[in-house]
Amino acid sequence: MAHPKPISFSEAERLSTIFDSENREEWQRTSLILETLDLKPDMIIADVGAGTGYFASQFADLLPNGLVYALDTEPNMVSYMGNRFQTEGRSNIRPGLSTHIDPCLPENLDVVFLANVYRFIQKRDEFLANLHNQVKPETLVMFVDFRGGHARVSPQQAMDEVVKAGFVIEDMNMDGCPDHYILRFRKPRLA
Repeated sequence: MAHPKPISFSEAERLSTIFDSENREEWQRTSLILETLDLKPDMIIADVGAGTGYFASQFADLLPNGLVYALDTEPNMVSYMGNRFQTEGRSNIRPGLSTHIDPCLPENLDVVFLANVYRFIQKRDEFLANLHNQVKPETLVMFVDFRGGHARVSPQQAMDEVVKAGFVIEDMNMDGCPDHYILRFRKPRLA
């Protein structure tokens, strides 16, 4: 029996059939995720691990006077997003590269967003240290990732690692999405 070839994260066209599927609302509840972010039209957001640009495109629609940085570690994904956003006529999205240990965030972000990414980060302590150094206390950071049987990093482990890195958890929603948690946190203000 032949097994299907595993999909590489560098294969943007193949991944777009999964990441940009019409049934994503059913399996991830995108509407709740967007609602939880509470974006204002002039905000600046970084979508780290943006993949094919699924969320970045939606952020761009919600931020007509804002800016979206769509960052990914795979050059093929960044190239794919650049072509996609140009074809779609989206002028408020800036694709760019990040690394596996450094989100490579621009300054003055209102939100840093990672969906289905945290579980793939191997050196999470280094990544979180870099994230902590690159955000301001005003910046909301939000992770959306699998819980339950699909979790490579349990929700509790994600919370523990975030706190250990020096962040303060604002909210953990375990019930809103079918198979995902939504973790919101910030860097504390200095006293």
